[in-house]
Amino acid sequence: MDREPVSGICAEDVMHYQDLARQYAKKSLLPIFQGEYSDGNLSLLPDKLKTAFEIGIAATPDESLAGCQYGIWGGALEETGIMPSVLLLSVIAETCGGIAMCLHAQGVASNLLLGAKRKLPFIPVRAALCLQEGFYPPFIGTVNSPDKNAPAKITTTAVQQNNKYIINGSKSFVYSMKDVDAYVVLARINEKWGCFLIGADEKGVERTGVGVRTGLRACLAEHVKFNNVDIPLEARLDDGDARELVVRALNLNWMGMAAIATGIAKGAAGAARKYTAERYQGGTQIEEHPAVKMLIAGAEAGIASAQATVFSLQDVSLDSLQGLRKSAAAKLTVMELCSRAVTDCLQTFGGYGYMEDFGMEKRLRDVTVLKSASGSPTYLKQIIFDIEKEGAL
Repeated sequence: MDREPVSGICAEDVMHYQDLARQYAKKSLLPIFQGEYSDGNLSLLPDKLKTAFEIGIAATPDESLAGCQYGIWGGALEETGIMPSVLLLSVIAETCGGIAMCLHAQGVASNLLLGAKRKLPFIPVRAALCLQEGFYPPFIGTVNSPDKNAPAKITTTAVQQNNKYIINGSKSFVYSMKDVDAYVVLARINEKWGCFLIGADEKGVERTGVGVRTGLRACLAEHVKFNNVDIPLEARLDDGDARELVVRALNLNWMGMAAIATGIAKGAAGAARKYTAERYQGGTQIEEHPAVKMLIAGAEAGIASAQATVFSLQDVSLDSLQGLRKSAAAKLTVMELCSRAVTDCLQTFGGYGYMEDFGMEKRLRDVTVLKSASGSPTYLKQIIFDIEKEGAL
């Protein structure tokens, strides 16, 4: 086989990442869905995520673990580009979007920790990103100036007192694996952004669940408050201004979610093809009915477009606002395409598509939540417009 480079990796490496994810999904994830569980038997999830660390799929700042460099959004991202992470997330999401979201959230936080400008006061294994406040991530005015009402300044603050920082504020919709060791917190310090590592068990850290959710239930979602939390000076991760880390976090978030949505839609299309090939109506397989053909063909065309959109991000600068505009546009486009594809595939099941037995309603729930997670379509349209208006680089 010829070795064709794809964003820093060759075709054989692409196949390796896809095969690794498929084997993980087959051996570790499919058993979760045996039995009558609308979102799988989540009591089995901790062991399956432990396996993800052991085989190197889950990224972590802990250099003793396999995924430190080559896990999803791991330290080798600058070397390999986004393709390995995108492929892993997409393939895993074909089986379960929520578990892919767990690995994605872990990877984004780990990537910021692995790029820290100083030695960390402690090395967590599991981490989560705390950026969003309220129902939206920061708008461009706030990304540029976290201390100004543009349109709403960041209320989570860090104040230096002698040899420590004191953190106060709250973050919303923090996605993570269960039992995280630490939070990567983006906060306002004077007129600039700061990025801080805060242990999950530090005094003053308060976590509350977001309540009953429609989809992505395999991934933990919490609101996190910081009440006079003391951390050492070494817990600051940036070199004086964490604005680029805010942009990077948003970029990775949207790229990963777009990849997950593509995987969910692929899983739906595969399930629809299998179901329609096995069921009969009027003496023939229902896949032969014109309406069914139109639904599946339309879904697969949309999925191909969504995948091409995700792959087009491989050369995007993760630290620039122009890169952020492209990632926001990709999430906006991909979510629409994949949501429609999942809906069309579900229709091929008829009324059975809305029952838990076939897993299609779960795919619809998961992709619906992804549409609004870390930026609704309305938010994304505004941020795309504002970046273009300002001509920001």
